[in-house]
Parts: sequence; C-alpha cells; structure tokens
Amino acid sequence: MNTTFAPQRPSGIPDTLRLPSRDTRISLADRIALHLGVQLLIWGTRTPRLTDDRERHARARRTHAANTAREHGFLREALLAPRP
Repeated sequence: MNTTFAPQRPSGIPDTLRLPSRDTRISLADRIALHLGVQLLIWGTRTPRLTDDRERHARARRTHAANTAREHGFLREALLAPRP
C-alpha cells in the first residue's frame, strides 16, 4: 500500500476517534450505581457458611466449644485453688 497518496491529518488522530466534547468526570449517581452493582455481584456470588460443608462446620463449632470449656475450667481451678 502506498501511503504517500493517503490523506494526511496534521494531528495524527483519525476523525472517527476524535470526540467533540467528552466529559471525563463520572457523575455521583453513576459512581454510586457502579459501587452498588459491584457490591451486589460480590454478595450474590458468596457461599453461605452452612452450605460449604455442614459436617466441617459442626466439627469446628464443637472443637471451639470444647476448647472454651477447657480454658474456663482451667481458669476456675486456678482461681479457686488454695494458696500456700
């Protein structure tokens, strides 16, 4: 292709990409709508805690309850023990 016969533009930017008056600022309503949309997408794709694995959740809860009870028992014994 011979480019010497092609129309030359001084700016180098084709007319099709030149916009007359483009506002680069995003309005407050658009920013709020975009933020809300992203939050709804994140919320909609979450996995509820109990549907992950009910057995694993129950085991973790029992373990936490047993650890808490053992710690309370140890502290109770330490506080109620006679001091020499």
